[in-house]
Amino acid sequence: MNIQETRLTAEVGSSGELNKFLSEGWTLVLAYVKHKSDSQQPRFVVAWQADGPPIFPEILDEWERREMERQTSR
Repeated sequence: MNIQETRLTAEVGSSGELNKFLSEGWTLVLAYVKHKSDSQQPRFVVAWQADGPPIFPEILDEWERREMERQTSR
């Protein structure tokens, strides 16, 4: 992997999302832990390095997940 071949990056917040990106051909370039209040959240940065347009997996973003949780907690 050559970082100079990166055409696009994305950040994901779970191993499930990470695995979906990796299965579509993305490359993991960075993993870190985001500290927020008293919690820790894993974060992963993936890169699209293939020729052609990037392939995005079908996943919900953070806002969509929060909205779903909010709707089900009513």
